[in-house]
Amino acid sequence: MTETKEVPTKSIHTGGASNFTTTLKSILKLLDLEASDDYGILKPTEYAFKTAMQFLVDAYEIMKSDFPKASASTDDRGSIKITWRNRETKRLVRLFCPCNSEQPVDIYHDSSDDYDVEDVSSVSTLVHRLEWFNAS
Repeated sequence: MTETKEVPTKSIHTGGASNFTTTLKSILKLLDLEASDDYGILKPTEYAFKTAMQFLVDAYEIMKSDFPKASASTDDRGSIKITWRNRETKRLVRLFCPCNSEQPVDIYHDSSDDYDVEDVSSVSTLVHRLEWFNAS
């Protein structure tokens, strides 16, 4: 499986607009990748890209200054993974935007004492997890 490198985020409260811009830039960089290599697809599919953008824009509109910074990567099928990681609180949230509509959008969350995967039916699921991520 080929994945682009994720850059961990350290500070989550540096400003929602700045964090949102950084996150969008991380996703837009994925569009500059080669289409594929020996291990699979590198560039995200149009479906994955549009899905990721819609969820992020909608979440930012709700969260504004509380929107945390994230990094983005692809898998070998063109799906997008958006990862929020805080090393201080040991919390992680990962939004999985699949390569096609046949797979569900889901969120994985992890902390030192809890982890789970849940299907995302609306942006409120993502916002709820990001609020959990931001909580100390």
